[in-house]
Amino acid sequence: MAVSMTGLGIGEKKNKDYRVRIELRSVNNRYLEVSCKLPSILSYYENKLKEIIREKITRGKIYMSTTINSDTDNLLGIRVNNQMAKATLNLLNDLRNYAGINEELKLEHFLNFSEIFEPLEPTNDADKIWNQVEETLHIALRKLLLMKKEEGDNLTQDILKRLKQLTCDLDQIVNISDSLFDKKISMFRENVHNLIKETEINEDRLQTEIVLMAKKADISEECVRMKSHFKQFKNIIKNEKVVGKKLIFLLQEMNREVNTISSKATSSEISHIVVDMKEEIEKIREQVQNLE
Repeated sequence: MAVSMTGLGIGEKKNKDYRVRIELRSVNNRYLEVSCKLPSILSYYENKLKEIIREKITRGKIYMSTTINSDTDNLLGIRVNNQMAKATLNLLNDLRNYAGINEELKLEHFLNFSEIFEPLEPTNDADKIWNQVEETLHIALRKLLLMKKEEGDNLTQDILKRLKQLTCDLDQIVNISDSLFDKKISMFRENVHNLIKETEINEDRLQTEIVLMAKKADISEECVRMKSHFKQFKNIIKNEKVVGKKLIFLLQEMNREVNTISSKATSSEISHIVVDMKEEIEKIREQVQNLE
């Protein structure tokens, strides 16, 4: 069954050290495009995260936002160098004693010495948290896919309803066209006789020409092709997951056949029905653009 390109999925997973939250948003796009907003600690895994998403989604613009919270300072990418902090404390105390300063040492005094902080090895911390991030991504993906499916089901029902209306309209056109065919031949015959009243003509040749003229206005082939397009359309949207491009192509073909029917039709009643059909095709096209 067809699925929508739009949806939202949020995954959260917490352990004793970290709380990971991943939000996936999907919107319409001609192709698949994945955009990631990650903490620097996970930059090494960006391509791997994108690949996991690509395994589940084939079309749309995907925005992934990842946040990681912890009660420790590990995710800042730095830590306190205990030896340097102690050395700084001794230095400041020596300065106080030498200068005769009675002021107590405060935290801001230490922050002027960048040496007391040192970078962490990011790979080690990323490795520790990667499994949790991957599991959180799968949770978000499942929720996103569920929403895309529910949205796709709603869109599919609306499209099939409009397709049914198109089928009824086409059947009506076929019935009108069949009832008018004999009238067209009689009308052509009468018009020809009026033009050549005083000229001797070959009746067999006249009959042949009249039939040929009537066939030029015949829309049976277009109607048969339209029915074939309806059948293919219905089969694709019900049985295939990735449908957008195929259905857009079929809608283009439907529109072409309807335009041909309109140009051939000699009935105002058919012309009015054709206008309604073109409106329905356009509405279906707008809905199909939301499908993956």
